[in-house]
Amino acid sequence: MAPSKPYTPRGVRQISEVANGLLDPVLAKRAGISTLLLGSWDEIAGEAFADCTRPEKIAWPRRASEMAGESRHQPGVLTIACDGARALFLAHTEGELVQRINGFFGFPAIDRVRIVQKPVTPTTRTRRPPR
Repeated sequence: MAPSKPYTPRGVRQISEVANGLLDPVLAKRAGISTLLLGSWDEIAGEAFADCTRPEKIAWPRRASEMAGESRHQPGVLTIACDGARALFLAHTEGELVQRINGFFGFPAIDRVRIVQKPVTPTTRTRRPPR
């Protein structure tokens, strides 16, 4: 008698699979990034920058070679939002960050990083207690 597999009803999927299926096309069209990059950002950025940075978008260059029939890949520019003073330290480690991102993708997807100073962590509003 063969060991039986655990029962899983047909059509049952994890909510993360459904959400990724819905969000990935929108993020790819609007910002050029995927939920996989956003989910792995803490590991890519490292401990020093995980809490103060967030990837915003990837700007891919327009390719004149596509119209000519060539399919040569050109790397893009990743825009990263960073909290104020930490942006200077991020700029000094740009080369290492580009290598980590390209290692994540498995091909040279990014050649430059554009750093935008803006608050990354949402500000929490304190409500006054009701009278």
